[in-house]
Amino acid sequence: MLANIDFLCDGKGGVITAFHGTYYFFDYFFPLSHFGSEKSAQTVLKEGKWKRDKNIDINSPKIIPVHFRQGNYFEIPDLNNHYVEDWQAIILAFLLDKSIIQDIDDLRDWKNIQKKCDMAASKPLSYQYDFISQPIRADDDIDKQQEIDCESLYTTATSENVFLQRMIRFFESVGVSGFVYKNFTESGGDNSYIIFRQNNVIRTDKEVPPMATRLDNVKLQSIEQGFVDKYESRSLTVVEKESWIKQLRGFYDFRKAEIARQKTK
Repeated sequence: MLANIDFLCDGKGGVITAFHGTYYFFDYFFPLSHFGSEKSAQTVLKEGKWKRDKNIDINSPKIIPVHFRQGNYFEIPDLNNHYVEDWQAIILAFLLDKSIIQDIDDLRDWKNIQKKCDMAASKPLSYQYDFISQPIRADDDIDKQQEIDCESLYTTATSENVFLQRMIRFFESVGVSGFVYKNFTESGGDNSYIIFRQNNVIRTDKEVPPMATRLDNVKLQSIEQGFVDKYESRSLTVVEKESWIKQLRGFYDFRKAEIARQKTK
């Protein structure tokens, strides 16, 4: 089953093996699932949230080893919570000035990052940011179920899932297969990975056939084009700019605090 798959490799050519800690039983991972070192997976299993879940057996932890299909994993900072607002901040930085993401990752001087943000925020927005964000705006009425049914990523037609589906499709359109970040929360800075699609991760603990997929690309492109046809170019408002920079500063401060915490261990 694995013989004809090109796997994601490290800088030395070795196939990357990552791990996912869980108490649930399943065959396929959700989009945007996280994978890291075995130490990271063990740390996740010790988090208090599991004890609050009455649907699991707290005495049956599982660490699932996986490989990834070969692809381009774009490096981002550890977003900590990974809420919609966090993803919006990454999308904006990616569209306006990708170097801001790298500067936060490297903990460059914040004043210089702030200047870059100020300059980037004065640029006109491309339609992609507003298209991706459209589902989570209270004043927008879109057919969520129709859009979710065009893809295999999600089944529940929530505003957040449509947002995430659009985000994933955008990043895939520019050649990004997933994300990688240095995990200082659950390990000492080892790489952790975030997948986009269920079939991009290959379990090595058991044989699982590829997940059946669906894709109505014509319909999805029609939905996007309908948005583009009505779109009026704009720049970030003052409130949007301040909110964006606040999110980025949060990533920066979180990275700084986690590295400092690791040094005290």
